[in-house]
Amino acid sequence: MKTIHGIICASIIAVVGLAGIAAPQTAGSQATTPQPASASTGGLTDQDRAALIDQLVKTKQAFIESIRGLCDAQWRFKPSPFKWSIAECADHIILSEDFFMGNEQKMMQTPVQSRPADQAAGQDKALQGFVADRSNKFFNPDALAPKGQFATPAEAIAQFITRRDHSIEYVKTTKDDLRAHFVPTPRGTLDAYQLLLLMSGHSGRHTAQIQEVKANAKYPAS
Repeated sequence: MKTIHGIICASIIAVVGLAGIAAPQTAGSQATTPQPASASTGGLTDQDRAALIDQLVKTKQAFIESIRGLCDAQWRFKPSPFKWSIAECADHIILSEDFFMGNEQKMMQTPVQSRPADQAAGQDKALQGFVADRSNKFFNPDALAPKGQFATPAEAIAQFITRRDHSIEYVKTTKDDLRAHFVPTPRGTLDAYQLLLLMSGHSGRHTAQIQEVKANAKYPAS
């Protein structure tokens, strides 16, 4: 039977290609079980909380503005038969919000573990950069493939706001230590805080894809 660690780790790797992210370890080192450290397990630091809220709010606003007011032709335009329309990008983003938040909640059910206080800091930045880089291509599982759920941008915006605002409120108010719950990956550990960073970065990544669709020479003017 698969453990909760295995299920979460496999799911995340499938979506964001985590195996390609450089871990904050010395050259030649391999991922190991984290050793006891003096890191606090009392809750999020003010700095971590503010940084995550800032990212969640910024990527929320960027996505909303990228699709607000689009006409039907713009909403459904596909640059090629093999590329997503803006509607499909939006659908995937919204499905993935549930995926990331659901897995974060599963991760919070795992035992609290100690982790060196400075281990995560370098990985946060590397993680965000890797996901944002559109030259890195990732496998998209069927569960997160666009389902044609939203007929209009307004419908998509309403559903996205519901999900993202729930996540932002959670980060604002939680007393959970998101750094003290994590899973091993082939290239280091991933904690619950970083999973929410990935959620933010993921929507930012596909907002950039939406801008690429708009830049296509055949994109409808109206």
